[in-house]
Amino acid sequence: MKQSADVLIVGGGVIGCSIAYFLRKLGIEVIVLEKGEIGAQSSSAAAGLLAPMRPLGEADAFKLLQIAGMRRLASFVPELEEVSGISVEYERTGTLRILPPEKIVSAKEWAREWCGKGFQIETLSPEETRDCEPHLFPGVQGAVYIADEAQVTPVLLMSAVARAAQAQGAFLHDHTEVVSIQISKDGNRVTGVQTRRGELFTCGHLVIAAGAWSSQFSSWLRMPIPVRPVRGELVSLRQPSPPLLKRMIFDEGVYDIDVYISPKPNGTVVIGATKAEVGYDTSVSVGGVLHLLDVATRLIPALAHCTIERTWAGLRPKTPDSRPILGRIPAWENVTLATGHGGFGVTMSALTGECIAHLIASGQTSEVIGPFAPRLG
Repeated sequence: MKQSADVLIVGGGVIGCSIAYFLRKLGIEVIVLEKGEIGAQSSSAAAGLLAPMRPLGEADAFKLLQIAGMRRLASFVPELEEVSGISVEYERTGTLRILPPEKIVSAKEWAREWCGKGFQIETLSPEETRDCEPHLFPGVQGAVYIADEAQVTPVLLMSAVARAAQAQGAFLHDHTEVVSIQISKDGNRVTGVQTRRGELFTCGHLVIAAGAWSSQFSSWLRMPIPVRPVRGELVSLRQPSPPLLKRMIFDEGVYDIDVYISPKPNGTVVIGATKAEVGYDTSVSVGGVLHLLDVATRLIPALAHCTIERTWAGLRPKTPDSRPILGRIPAWENVTLATGHGGFGVTMSALTGECIAHLIASGQTSEVIGPFAPRLG
C-alpha cells in the first residue's frame, strides 16, 4: 500500500475524488483516504440536480460559483465518461419552478434580467405551465422555465469520478479513518496523518474534503472548521408508462420551498428533500417521508397512484453562512479546505476539483473561488 504522496486528500466523496483527478492530470501524486466506502455518503445520497438558479436570487459570488459549477460539470461530462467508461446520465431537462401568486410579477423581471445575461428562461402563464406539465395541480398560477438546468445520476457520477481518478494514477483507500495528524517541528506544516489501524500516511500537502465530517480536524489544526451535518431525506417513486413528468419540478413557495420532484432515466421520480439538524443520524423518519409525499402529491396529484421504490437520507455539509470553504488555511503552509458545499456538492464538484488542483499546483487562487477562502477567527 502506497503511504506517501505529494498530496493527501481526506474524504473520498465526489469533491475529494474530483480534486484527485485534476491533480493527477497535472502529474501530482495523490492519495485519497475515506473512512467508509468511497462515495457512499452525501455524494451518492444526493438527487443529482444541477439546478442552482432559484427565481429572485441575486447574482452574488455564491450564485456565480454555483452557475460556474453547473457549466463546468456539463463540459466535463464527455471527458469523464471517456476516461471512466461510465455514463453519468447527464440530461439537460430544464426545470419548471412553480410560483405562488405573490412572486409572479417579480419573477418576470428577474427572468428578463437573467435572459440578458444569456440564459434561456421563460415565465409561463397558468395555461402554458399546464401545457408544459399536464399533471400539475389545477390551480397552478404560473411558473418559470429554466432550460439551462440539468441533472445527473449521482451514484453513477461518483463511480465515474472515482474510476477516472484511479485511471489517472490516484490511490484511493476506503475504510481508512484518520484519527490524528502529524505536525512538523516548527508547527507550520502537516507532514502526515495517522489512521485508526495505526498506519502513517505522509504528504507534502493535506486537503480536507471530508464533507460533514470536516470539523473533526478543528482541534488538530487549532482552528474552527465550522461545518455541521444537515440531514436530507428523499423518496423514490416508480413512474407509470408513459411517465407523468418530463422535467424537474421545484416548489418556489406554493407549499414548501425546499421540495423538488425529479424524473429519472430509469423510470423513477425522486422527491426531496427535508432539512433536519439531527447530527450524524441518516435514518429516515415517518414524518419526513409523509411531508415529502404530501407536498409532491399536492403539486402532482397523479403521483398518489405511484408505488414507493425506496427512501433514504444523506448529510449535507453545512456552514454558518451556507457557503463553501475553499482554499488554503492561513495559519498553515500546506493545508487546504474544500468543504461545506451544502446541497451543491455534485453541482460544484468538477469546478472545485479543478480550482483546488490549480491552487495546489500553482499557488494561485482562481477568481471564482476567491471569496470562499478560509478565514481566521
